[in-house]
Amino acid sequence: MGIPSGAIAPSISPAIAHGIFAASSFKGASVLNFAGETLGKADEFVLDFDSGRIAYLIVSTGGFLGLGDKLYAVPWELVSMRPEEHSLFIDIDKQMLLDAPSFERSRWPDMSDEQWGDAIHAHYAQKPYWNSDVTDAGDYVGNDLLDT
Repeated sequence: MGIPSGAIAPSISPAIAHGIFAASSFKGASVLNFAGETLGKADEFVLDFDSGRIAYLIVSTGGFLGLGDKLYAVPWELVSMRPEEHSLFIDIDKQMLLDAPSFERSRWPDMSDEQWGDAIHAHYAQKPYWNSDVTDAGDYVGNDLLDT
């Protein structure tokens, strides 16, 4: 079933319709919570090359043109995307974000430091993905019986 003759095709690209897009296209996108509060703007996406996944969304709050803003790392597991609205959503209240450890644009933490990552995940009550028994695909990976 195709688009009727003379009809205008939807404006969503096939790539976005299938969830494939450049991460940079969301830089500067609004970050909201499910109560509709604006939490900030998407500043960066932090990649973990060893696992092949997005580890953190960096949210920028305050400041003007990137000056004087605070940056917050939010575990990717808490992030939902709505590409058609060019928005990102985090399932937390605003105060939880503001109480999280923050950093300055010129002084990024060592995000490969497990202690730092454990503290960030603990603040958001999340189990670090590197300690999970479930893959991104939802597969259980514990107790490999073939190795016993």
